[in-house]
Amino acid sequence: MQPSWIFPSILFALTTLILLNLVYLFLYLTERHKFLLCWLLSWIFQMISLLGNLLRTILGSQEWLAILSQSADVMTVFFMLAGCFLFSNRKIPKSVFGILPLGFFWPLLEKIYFQDSILASIPGYLLVGGAHIYSGILFLKLPSTYHRGNLFTGWSFILWGIYIINCPFLRSFPEFAIFGFALEGLFRLSSAIFILIIYFEWSKETVFRMDSLYKKIIDTSQEGIWIIDKVGNTTFANNKVGELYGVKPEEMLGKNLLDIVGPDRKESVQKRLEERKRGKTEISEYNFTNSKGEKKYAIASANPLYDDSGNYDGSLAMIADITSLKLVQEQLRESERQISTIISNISGIVYRCKNDPPNWTMEYISEGCVLLTGYTPAELIGNKTLSFGDIILEEDREEVSNDVTHSVKERIPYQVTYRIRKKDGKIQWCFEQGIGVFDSQENLLALEGVIIDYSLPKQAEELISNSLKEKELLLREIHHRVKNYMQVLSSLIGLQSEYSIEPNAKKILENSQNRIASMAMIHETLYSKSVESKTFLPDYILKLISNLIYFFGYDEKDFQTEVHCDSILLNQGILIPLGLILNELITNSMKHAFPKIEGFKRLKVSFTLDEENLACIEVGDNGPGKITDSQPKKDSLGIELIQLLTYQLKGKIENISNFEGYTTKIRFPLVPK
Repeated sequence: MQPSWIFPSILFALTTLILLNLVYLFLYLTERHKFLLCWLLSWIFQMISLLGNLLRTILGSQEWLAILSQSADVMTVFFMLAGCFLFSNRKIPKSVFGILPLGFFWPLLEKIYFQDSILASIPGYLLVGGAHIYSGILFLKLPSTYHRGNLFTGWSFILWGIYIINCPFLRSFPEFAIFGFALEGLFRLSSAIFILIIYFEWSKETVFRMDSLYKKIIDTSQEGIWIIDKVGNTTFANNKVGELYGVKPEEMLGKNLLDIVGPDRKESVQKRLEERKRGKTEISEYNFTNSKGEKKYAIASANPLYDDSGNYDGSLAMIADITSLKLVQEQLRESERQISTIISNISGIVYRCKNDPPNWTMEYISEGCVLLTGYTPAELIGNKTLSFGDIILEEDREEVSNDVTHSVKERIPYQVTYRIRKKDGKIQWCFEQGIGVFDSQENLLALEGVIIDYSLPKQAEELISNSLKEKELLLREIHHRVKNYMQVLSSLIGLQSEYSIEPNAKKILENSQNRIASMAMIHETLYSKSVESKTFLPDYILKLISNLIYFFGYDEKDFQTEVHCDSILLNQGILIPLGLILNELITNSMKHAFPKIEGFKRLKVSFTLDEENLACIEVGDNGPGKITDSQPKKDSLGIELIQLLTYQLKGKIENISNFEGYTTKIRFPLVPK
C-alpha cells in the first residue's frame, strides 16, 4: 500500500519538470547550443522516470515499470554528463558511452535473478549516484572569471549523488521516505535552476568578452573608424581617426563632420554626405592637412547606416592612413627616374631577356641599343621585328649559348664576347655580362645584364697579341744566337784543350767546356719550349746526362736513369743557375761515384715542390758517397760553384748518404726573397 502523499508529490514534481523542460526547450530553440539539447534530454528522461513512478502508484508494483524508471535514470545521467563535457568544450570520453548498455541490462538482470535484493540494486545506485557526483566535479572545474554559479551547481550535484548512493540503505527505513522524497525533489529542482544560472552567467560573460574583444579590435585597429548620425554629427571615432586628424577622439564627439574637415574639402564632403543619404557607398582617396599642420593621405570606405525601420541613420567610414605609402611611392618614382637617367646615359645596352636560346627574347632593352645595334627597343622587345639572337653572327651563337647556359646552371655571372651584325650591315664586337634571376623556388625567371661596345678593346687586344708574337720571335732569335755563341766558345775551348800539355789545365778547360755546353743547352731548350718544368727540364736533364756519359766515356747501356719533374712555372732568372747546379751535381756523380761501381749505374734526378712550397732539386746515385780523411781537403771548384749558386738562389744544401747510395738535395724558393 503506497502512502497517500506519494501521488500528489509525484504530480507536483512532474509539473515542475515540465516547466523546466519548456524553459530548456525555449533556450535550445533560441540559441541552438548542443549542450542545451543534452540537458533538455536529461530532464525529459528524469520526467519519464517520475512518470514511471507515478504509474507504479496507480497500477501497483510491476516489473516493467521499475525497469523503465531505472533505465530512464541511466539515460538522465548519460545526457547530463554529455552536456557537461560539451559545455566545458571537452571531448566526451568513451567510458561515458559504456553507461548505456550497463544501465539498460543491469535492471533487467536484477529483476530476473535478484528480485527484491537490496545488494543487487547497489550497482545501479552507484552508477547513477557516481555519474551525478562526476557531473558536479565537472561543474566545479568550469572556468569563470566573474561568476560563481558553478560552485552551487557542482555541490548540488555532488550532494545529490551522495544521497542516491545511500538510497539502498535508506529504503530499510520507511519513516524517512517522505523526507527522502522531498530531499530528492529539492536536489532535482535546485540542480535544474542552478544549471540555468550557470548558462545565463556564461552568456553574460560571453557577451562581456565579445564587447571587450570588439573594443580591443577597434582600439588597436590600424584603420580609422568614424561614425556620424543622419545630420553629420560625430557619434564615434577611434584613436586612429584622432591620430590622423591631429585631435583627441573624445573632442570629436558631437562635432559636425563639416566642422572637422578643412575648408577646401567641405564642398566635396557635403556632396558625399548627400550620396550616403541616397544609399550609395564609396571608396575614395584624398589628402589634407590636419590640425597639427601635417600633410596626410588617406583612403576612406564610406557606407550608409539604417535604423530598424530601414530609414537613413548616419554613415560609417573606414579610413586607412596611406601617408607612408605615398611617400614611398614618391621615393620610388624618384628612384625610377634616376635609374632611367643613368641607364639612358650608359654607352651600351641594359637588358632583361628570356633564357630561350638562340632567340634571347628581350623583355626590356634600353635606348642604348639604337647606338650599338641600329635597332630600336620596339623592334627587339618581344621579337617584334627580329630577335636579338638573329643579329649575333652565326659562327658565334653556339659559343654564346654554351657559356650562358653553363653560368646559369652554376649560378654564377657570365661574361661573353661575340660579334653582331648591325642594321647597316657592319660587324660590331660586343662584350656582355649578366646573371640569371631566380624566384624563391629557384626557378629561373630571366637573364639580366649589360652589353657594351667592345671594338676598341678588341683592337687593343689584337695589337698586343701581334706585339707579343714579335717579341716572342725576337726572344727566340736571341736565345738561338746566344746558344750559337756558346757552342762556338765551347768548341774553341775544346780545340785549346787538345793543345794543352798540362793535365790540370786540360782538366779545367774540359770542365769549363761542359759548363758552357750546359748553358748552351738551356738557351736551346728555351728557344723551342715554354718555361714550365714538366716540359722544359726532362729534355734538358736527359740531354745533359747523355752528353756527360759520352764525355766521360761510359756506355749508356750500363745506366739506369730516372727523371721526374713536377709541373712548376719557372722564372727565367733561375734557369742558368739551375742548369749549372744540375751540371755540377751530375758531373760529380760521373767523376767520383760511378768509377767505383762495378755493374749498372743508377742516376736519379727530380725537381719537385715540397710541403713548404719550396722548389727541391734532388740528384742521387748508387755510389759510396764522400770518404772522410783524417785531414780534410779543400772543396773543389765544382762544389764551391754549387754553394755559390745555391746561395744566389737563397737555398740550402743537404747531403744524404745511406746503403742505397748518395743524394744531394737543394731546396730554394721559386721567387727569391
